[in-house]
Amino acid sequence: MNEESQPTVEQVTAEIITAGRIRREEVCARLGIGDDMLEVCLQWAIIQHPEPDPQGTILFPEDALDRLGRGLRLHRDLGINWPGVSVALELLDRIEELEQQVHDLSNL
Repeated sequence: MNEESQPTVEQVTAEIITAGRIRREEVCARLGIGDDMLEVCLQWAIIQHPEPDPQGTILFPEDALDRLGRGLRLHRDLGINWPGVSVALELLDRIEELEQQVHDLSNL
């Protein structure tokens, strides 16, 4: 057998990523923002800094995308500054919790 007839073998490296968690670059790409804007949002606690996994990879929970998207819309569309966005999101979260409690109580 000559070398030309032997199939070439390529090494492929795959990463196992926890379901429901995404990389920083993916967060930025999905929301169309730069890394600097993500840093501002982390600074103002629009979303929480994620903890690195055992390998040291930082992955954001997918639900952080929804919250971050809402925060970006409040800032962009309504002109709310970042501290105000943080407070508004906390209030919206609290309203959702209260609505869920009312719903749960009405189903008793």
